[in-house]
Amino acid sequence: MKKLNGSCLCGKVQIEVPDDFEYMGNCHCSECRKFTGSDYSSVGGLSSDKFRFKAGEDAVSIFQKSEETELAFCRICGSSLFSKKLKTSKHNIRLGILDDIPTHKPSFHIFTSSKAPWNDITDNLIQFEKGPVK
Repeated sequence: MKKLNGSCLCGKVQIEVPDDFEYMGNCHCSECRKFTGSDYSSVGGLSSDKFRFKAGEDAVSIFQKSEETELAFCRICGSSLFSKKLKTSKHNIRLGILDDIPTHKPSFHIFTSSKAPWNDITDNLIQFEKGPVK
């Protein structure tokens, strides 16, 4: 299986994940917008046991967003790296940190009911007003 490398802006934090995302999508919730500083966050989700630090784990700070979710960022450059879903043991990797090109691309938009008012979604991807259907 092809491996994908990723890193933060300063390069201190380096990760590796298989090119085997269970899903890839764009989240428009206000919390993702705040955490990334962007209109939305593009993420790829995979089982936490497939996530690996190559370097810089000591430079990662964790913000406990909720009982279910931890947010990780580089404490040196501030790059948003991933969220960890504690109950489902999933890592949602911010696709912008990938240095390699994944095989797939985002296939949906979630939390479109709270998207940034200036952001018009113009693609044909499936949209969910709230979270994805389970």
